Amino acid sequence: MKSFALGFFILITSAFAQEPSEVPAAVPATSFSKILILSEVNLLGFSWKDIGLEREAQFSSPLEKSWEKWLKDHPPKNVAQVKVCEDDCLSYHSRWEEKLPEEQALVSDPEYANVLWLKLSITLRRTMRNNIQGFVWEGRVHLLDGNTKRAITNLNLPREEKEWMNLPQPEINTKLVTRVYKTGLGAFPGISEKVEKTLPLNRVIKLTISGYKHMGDVTRLVELLQSRGSLLGLSAEMSGFGSGEAVMKVSFRGEEKSFTDLLSQVKELKSSYNYSLVNEVTGTGHVIRMVKQ
Repeated sequence: MKSFALGFFILITSAFAQEPSEVPAAVPATSFSKILILSEVNLLGFSWKDIGLEREAQFSSPLEKSWEKWLKDHPPKNVAQVKVCEDDCLSYHSRWEEKLPEEQALVSDPEYANVLWLKLSITLRRTMRNNIQGFVWEGRVHLLDGNTKRAITNLNLPREEKEWMNLPQPEINTKLVTRVYKTGLGAFPGISEKVEKTLPLNRVIKLTISGYKHMGDVTRLVELLQSRGSLLGLSAEMSGFGSGEAVMKVSFRGEEKSFTDLLSQVKELKSSYNYSLVNEVTGTGHVIRMVKQ
């Protein structure tokens, strides 16, 4: 089966052959160190052995290598390197997935600082009709910031299908991988554009907002913080909602003091009501109490 993977990789990479891209000697603070590519192929109703393969990697590895080559040939301007996530990287990624965003931001590992995780998840179903073998596939693309675990983009891959008749299984496998490769590749130009508009962040803080009368007041406060914190690249998303309080996950670039200073500058909010804002620091994060005037 090694010949299948090697043969497909040579076929795909020759179609997109270009001069290799230069890698910057140093990575600016406003750039990502690398994009790490990994994939997951989920089978429905059949196994790898049913199509003559021993394991998933024989199918996914040529896909990942070919996606890697496309990104190396068309690299986002603010990314220093593109690599397939293999071996130790896969072990690190498993540990990374288990961490909370607040925990991840405290981990100092130079190898994985300012990385982006690009994961392609494919669902593959096999059909058999008389002497015709077919496949149906679809999936999603996830692009995540390695520092803060924020989702930079999530894209659906379209549902596609194809049948082949009277072909040997290795040839069908090669043609199938080519089709799945092209399906995933359709999302790559948009991903590159999104990456170039994004800056790496290095802090995640839990922010609890209480005392509001309407959720619209919370939305207005978040918009105000993001506007005032634009130089920090501040981004906020809701991670919990309870009686009388909303819990936000706030990501930004810099030291925690920068965020504390920002909160101290925001004293009031005019929304559906006029509020004065009271800031507190607790053992689990920051709190803003909205006091109706």
